[in-house]
Amino acid sequence: MLEPEAHTRAHAPPAKAWRNYYRLYQVLDFGFGPRFPGIHPGPSVFASKDIAESHAKAFLVTLNPPGRWLMDHAGAFPEGDRAN
Repeated sequence: MLEPEAHTRAHAPPAKAWRNYYRLYQVLDFGFGPRFPGIHPGPSVFASKDIAESHAKAFLVTLNPPGRWLMDHAGAFPEGDRAN
């Protein structure tokens, strides 16, 4: 009568695809049209969050000139989620 019921928790499956989101501080043109300031998704999808974040670090080092920030990493999110 007072025995605890077995609770089953439904966990979401782990994300299989991660996408980087970047915060732009000024208008940039990457060859496929201008991107305006705000948060934008990156073009590539990665297998894990760690891989996505390490790729974002390397990308930002090559893109941002010394002493200036044109773009910043807003985070890596599972495919289907969005950065706000």
